Amino acid sequence: MTGPKIDIYGGDYEHVLGLSGIHEGIEIQYVIRPLLEIFEGVLNNRTYEACEFSLSNYIMLKDRGASWLHAVPIFPYRAFRHSTLYVRQDSPLRGPADLRGRLVGVPDYSMTAAVWTRGILTEQYGVHWSDMRWVASGGQRFSVLSGVPLEVVDRDLEADLLEGRIDALLTPTPRDEMKPAGERRLRSLIADVQKAEEDYVRDYGVYPINHVIVIREDALARLPNLPHALFQAYAESKARAYKRRLGTTLMPWGMRHWNKVFDQFGGDPCPYGLTPLNRSVVQRLADFLYDQKLISKSAQVDDLFLPETRQFSESS
Repeated sequence: MTGPKIDIYGGDYEHVLGLSGIHEGIEIQYVIRPLLEIFEGVLNNRTYEACEFSLSNYIMLKDRGASWLHAVPIFPYRAFRHSTLYVRQDSPLRGPADLRGRLVGVPDYSMTAAVWTRGILTEQYGVHWSDMRWVASGGQRFSVLSGVPLEVVDRDLEADLLEGRIDALLTPTPRDEMKPAGERRLRSLIADVQKAEEDYVRDYGVYPINHVIVIREDALARLPNLPHALFQAYAESKARAYKRRLGTTLMPWGMRHWNKVFDQFGGDPCPYGLTPLNRSVVQRLADFLYDQKLISKSAQVDDLFLPETRQFSESS
């Protein structure tokens, strides 16, 4: 007789390549899907029993009373966001301080990348989100609270930037980046992105968490030990990826860069569990959401995760 099964949906990362298998009697199958498709499925139809999800959107759902979704402190995707600010090659803007009073476009005002970017602008550069005017494009996942200078339009914001209708664009993936270097018409507002990111780690100790693993309430009722089974599966898969040092054989200087990064992050740049460091990073994002008027009250880390998961550790 076979045991219970569950599919978990997420992104295509090296550290999840070995995740599928039997853990604590549950047959877990990892299914790769485009992340935007997953996020829309969660928000619109509650589609997935378990999946990777936007951490900021999860916090916003909990603020709005969602009791059907629960988080496990597994953080499969982190990213610095200093590279998300773009201006035209001929723009007079030379750094974050020049954004004051400007019109900035963003595809989705509530996406985690935008929340982190606005928070970093305030923390690292002293430029508050309210110092700018904002324009977003198309359907927005969440509405903002009153007091946010945001206009929602049905236009191509990258075209708006190129044609001078907005001053800057906050986006992780402009189409312009896909062009050969000599044909690009946009540039990063922050000239030396990696230095800015390394300064942020040095000064604030933060490698921004963007995504978290969530479980639907009915799946938790069906499989009460699913949170620990998933934590174990992710931790073991990541440990195998670290052991193999995936990526170092493909890129020139890969091993040297690997060693430098692991030294910078104390041996693990992407820890799971509510370690003191992870707590501080999640709390920072929650504080940014409150400051940016995307949640109505301050959120506390313990209230965001299933009680039994707060003590989960990769060493146990």
